[in-house]
Parts: sequence; C-alpha cells; structure tokens
Amino acid sequence: MFIFLAIFVGALTAAQSRANGELSHYIHNGIGAGLISNTVGTVILIVIVLLIKKDREGISKTISAIKSGQLAWWEMLGGLGGTIFLSTQGAVVPEIGVALFTISLVGGQTLSSLLVDKLGITPSGKKPITISRIFIALATLTSVSVAVFPDLSNSKFKFLPIALAIFAGIVVAFQQAVNARVNLISERPIATTFFNFVIGIFFLLIALGINLLRGGSIGRLPTNPWLYFGGVFGLTFIAVSAYTLKHIGLLNFITFSVSGQLIGAILFDWLAPAAHTKVSAYLITGTLMTLTAVISSRLFNSRKQLSV
Repeated sequence: MFIFLAIFVGALTAAQSRANGELSHYIHNGIGAGLISNTVGTVILIVIVLLIKKDREGISKTISAIKSGQLAWWEMLGGLGGTIFLSTQGAVVPEIGVALFTISLVGGQTLSSLLVDKLGITPSGKKPITISRIFIALATLTSVSVAVFPDLSNSKFKFLPIALAIFAGIVVAFQQAVNARVNLISERPIATTFFNFVIGIFFLLIALGINLLRGGSIGRLPTNPWLYFGGVFGLTFIAVSAYTLKHIGLLNFITFSVSGQLIGAILFDWLAPAAHTKVSAYLITGTLMTLTAVISSRLFNSRKQLSV
C-alpha cells in the first residue's frame, strides 16, 4: 500500500507542477505562484482543522512537544524546503533550462536520501548504504536524465545554478525527513502539513518581498480555477509523504514518487498537453527504466531477506 501511495503522490507532483507552472506563466512570477498555491492550501487546511478535533489535537501535541524539547526548533522548518525549491526554481531554470534543473534536483534528492537514511533521520530508522541502494539511486537519476533528454538541447551548463539546483534537491529530501519526524509526534498528517504550509508562507512572503525589491512584478490573476489547485496537490503530497516515509524510508519514497511523477507527466502530456509538449519516446523509456530499477531492487531485497 505504501508503495502505491508514494507513486500516487509522485503523480500529484506532476499535477502540481503543471498547475503552478501555468499560474507562474500567467502572473510572470514563480515565487508569487508558489505563495498563492500555499495560501490556497493553508485556507483549506484551516477549514479541515476547525472541523476535525483530532487534527486540532495533533497541532496541540506538536506545540507541546516543541515547548518540552521533544521536538527541536529546526524540525519545524519543513516549510522552508518548499520556499527554497520555489525560489531556486525561479532563479535557476532561466539559466540552465528545465531539463538540467530536473536532473540536478533529482540528483540532490536521491543521493542525499542515502545519507538521510544512513543517519536515521526519518522514523523508519537507520538504513545502511548498500550496493543495491546505490544502484537504485543512480538508476533513478539515469532514468530521469533519459526522460528529459530531448530538452537538454535547451540547457546551458553553468556551475553555480547547477549547484543551487542540487542544493534544492538536498533540502527537499531533508524537508520530507523532518516532516515525517513531526508527524510521529502529531500523529495526524494534516496537522503536520498545517505547520509546513504556515511556515512556508512566512518564508515565501520574505522571498517575494526580495523578488519585488529586485524588480520583479506580479501580473493579473487568471480566472481559470484549475490553476489554483496547486495548493490542494501540495498539501496532499506533504500529508501522504509524512505518513508514508516512516514505513518505507526516504530513498524508497523518492524513487517511487519519481516513478509516479514520470507517469503523471506522460498522462498529462497525452491527455492534456501544454503548449510545445508531447509524449516522447524518451519520457516513456525513462519511466520504464525507473519502474524496472525499482522492481528489480525490491525483488533483490526480498530475496535477500528470505535468505537471512
């Protein structure tokens, strides 16, 4: 079940990227689009929290854990990861292109997930760095590279932007890990997501202020309601990932969610293609490569456990 949840939220990431991307295009500001997305998600979360007592209790448990020292202050900074991702995406994509940004981001996520699991930061406990885990990380990165290969012709290799994209991937990996730790205390994924979004809005406001001071602007808001669903997809992703991580670990979660993201990208490009997009053989091949690597790794680990 947890594997399918990871694939599902990966597909939601593709939907969120499409919605936020189009919103960003309309208002000419990626950080502004992220802030709107987070605000919509926060409003929905507030309504849910007001209606469901257990989620309010989850928030109270988390606050009490912070006061008692059971949770460290830095464990509450999960929302900062989203801010860094959105800000980096807006600054880096124009410099190196979407394809190279995606490869660098996934590279940072997958490789840092090995360290996160090794240190035991997620509730699933410590997981050693093994040959099979290194293989699955490299296979995921290779598969994503194949999937976005056609777009690499529009990419420019620049060290600093690539380093920033890799850093954003590392931060996102740690964001997912600390969210899982908070969820262990709150015992309510919605409560965990609530803190994530509120903190995210705070940092996004700062990032947007800096953007506007540097000459950025925000255009007229579109009337298409679909473009405001990014926050719905985002809160679902954070809630499900916080719940799922403690069962399968960060590397497995990232691998399966990347598979879901590629599957979602295929479905979107096929059923509702955006301008200048189409389902390519590279995207299909990259997706199949990812799924093959994931299945092979799972079978290998299952046989290894049976032989012990």
